[in-house]
Amino acid sequence: MEGGTVRIQPDGILGAMVASEGFRGNTTLVNGAGGCRSRAQIVLRDLVPEYREEDPRCCGSPFFSRQSRLPCTYLGSDDIVFGTGCKVSEGLDAVRSVKGGRTVLVDTLGASLLCTDYSRIPSEGTVICDADLASMSFHEGFDLMTESVLCSMDIDGPGTDGPSVNILGYNLSDLGWVQGREELTRLLLAMGVRVNAFVGCDCTDGEVATSGSSDLNVVVHPEYAIGTSRFYSDTFGTPALVPSMGAPVGYAATRSLLTEVADRLGVDPAPALGMVSADESLVLSRLMNCNKVVDSLRAKGFALEGDSSTVYPLMVWMHTVFRMVPRSVVLHDGAYLAEVVGFLDGIGAGDAMGSGDTGDCEVVFTDGVTAGHGVLMDPARSHVAIGMPYPGVVDLMRRCMVATSGCRYILDTMLNGIGRFGCGQPSNVDMR
Repeated sequence: MEGGTVRIQPDGILGAMVASEGFRGNTTLVNGAGGCRSRAQIVLRDLVPEYREEDPRCCGSPFFSRQSRLPCTYLGSDDIVFGTGCKVSEGLDAVRSVKGGRTVLVDTLGASLLCTDYSRIPSEGTVICDADLASMSFHEGFDLMTESVLCSMDIDGPGTDGPSVNILGYNLSDLGWVQGREELTRLLLAMGVRVNAFVGCDCTDGEVATSGSSDLNVVVHPEYAIGTSRFYSDTFGTPALVPSMGAPVGYAATRSLLTEVADRLGVDPAPALGMVSADESLVLSRLMNCNKVVDSLRAKGFALEGDSSTVYPLMVWMHTVFRMVPRSVVLHDGAYLAEVVGFLDGIGAGDAMGSGDTGDCEVVFTDGVTAGHGVLMDPARSHVAIGMPYPGVVDLMRRCMVATSGCRYILDTMLNGIGRFGCGQPSNVDMR
């Protein structure tokens, strides 16, 4: 429940699972019924694009049920009466014998209500997030689990190997995170800045081990990394940079992040900024060739719903470049709430905050399921997926939300998603 209403967004349990699976050295043991495991497996299969072969050793364990990812205790009615302690211990032993490494225990809502005593479970090689994850948001569960995993790992202290950063908050729930990692790494390397670890985003133990020596934590999505950022600050004294324009969504926000990182580290951002500008110029030349479509967006309404670090830069981009008017803005967190409200008030669109009314909108930015439904039911408008879940997506085009590739994805989907018929003949403003 949230504010007296039912939570319809992904909860902290799923956030904790996604966070745990973002560390390659983890095996996540779901303490709950089989349905809880199935739901999370479906989501993770959509979020992790590459096929990873099942481990044949899992076939011999009832906790794995022939699938390597997310072993489960499969709680039933007897466990409600007799408790789950024995089954959890047996499950942890099975995971260690099959997978080895670090096991992360995630309690589902049903398991948390049973109040199992974990004090006798050996702490070596086991991470237990002792919290009511079901009452948390996806962001909070992700952040808490990431911090819990980091506290269990061996991480090096400060080093002197040249300018380096960690990326915090960027995670498996970000559209096209594989391409996004490559994009951000490429741009930062152009400035001479090395990325030690994308913490919680398919990172290896070796990458995390070097993260304590980084000069700066770049908190791409601060709503996912409040506790994680504090952990690095308290443990290693690593300062954090929260981008003033939000995540690098859009050309202006991407340039802003690169400039702010360069200022903090004392490096020259010009090479990376040149790469962004070159891509923007190429995209602009193509937009000018279909200027009627672009010009048709002027003064039209648009709606956004999602993480504030994504919504804020996207909203500013759509208004300042395409002169569109925000009609509905719904945030899933408060990380950039003040910035969003301030911008809306500044352009006289304060009533759009929390509206939820997309009726007078030419473009709708929302989660993948809602966007997919909109494409089928309302093809005259454009629907752009900017948040999970992304059901049934087979991405062979390397789409993502951040940096230059993210700009191309958003523009391509938005402009080609408007399904109204047009004759294509030149108008009096299109004669060249």
